Order: sequence, then structure tokens, then C-alpha cells
Amino acid sequence: MLIGYARVSSRDQSLDIQVDQLTQLGCEKIFKENISAKDSERDQLQAMLEFSREGDVIHVMKVDRLARNTIDALQIADKLAAKGAGLVCHDLGNVDINSDIGRVIYTTISAFAEMERKRILQRCNEGREKARAEGKHLGRHANLNLHQQIRALANGGMNKHAISKQLGCSRTTVYKVLKE
Repeated sequence: MLIGYARVSSRDQSLDIQVDQLTQLGCEKIFKENISAKDSERDQLQAMLEFSREGDVIHVMKVDRLARNTIDALQIADKLAAKGAGLVCHDLGNVDINSDIGRVIYTTISAFAEMERKRILQRCNEGREKARAEGKHLGRHANLNLHQQIRALANGGMNKHAISKQLGCSRTTVYKVLKE
């Protein structure tokens, strides 16, 4: 059976292109998820690994859709190989990952994906540090109207849990505002 795996990192990204490509390849079942690859607890990835059987071939359009670090990539390949399932990453020229050459290419590309992930995080951290040094506000701005409502309800004798329920905010927010 041909099986597809498609992933994007965030909700505002679309799986459509990957799903269309996997469908055109003839994948009968496609596992899809919107979650960062840094999270190794990906439900659809685990479901795909459990679903695959001997003789199945898993298709992924790009290695970084499957894993963002070399160790995870190799563990996924090993799990599939142990089941007798194939793995084809189409950005590697449709090389069989379970062959010797395929394994070397897969490992190398996985290492580059991991390095790119680290570089992205480094650039983000540098940008945040620069913004802090320039005195820019990071994160969401306080909802002053909500804070005023929290204080008013607390002054009226309402408990913190009831305030959070009535205003639809977290108890952490209520505690934080009342602590100020």
C-alpha cells in the first residue's frame, strides 16, 4: 500500500500542496497534521508508524516534513525498516531510504534540516534580544479593559475562579492582575 505523510508547522499554513502531490503519487491513505516537527509526540506520525505494514511504502515530499533532527529521522526510518516498510522522500530524488546509498543521503539531508532548525531558532533569539535592547515590547499587550473588569469584580467580593469563568480568561491572568 502507498501511504502518504504530510505536515505543516502551524495552523495558518496549508497542507493542500503536499496532499495533492501525495494523491498524484497514488497514496491510498494520507496522514496529515499541523504541528511543529520539534514535537516528537505527533499523533498522526505515530498513527502512520503503527498503521504501516510489511510491503507498504511511505511517501513524504520533503525530509523536514518527517523530522527536524537526525536522530528522529533515523529512528523513524529504522521503525519502518523493521516492519519491512519502505520510505521515499521525494526531495531526495525518490531514493529508497533503506538502501545503503539512500541511508547516507537521508542522514545527510536530515542533519542539514536539523542545522537549519537551529539556525532559525538562533535568528529568532537574536531578533528578540535586539528588540529588548531597543526597549521594544515583546509579547501581547495587556488588555487594560479586562484588567479593570477583574479588579472591579474582585473588589465586589467575587472569588478568583468565578472571575475567570465570568470573563472567559485564565485564573493565572486573574491572579497576575490582582497581584499587581
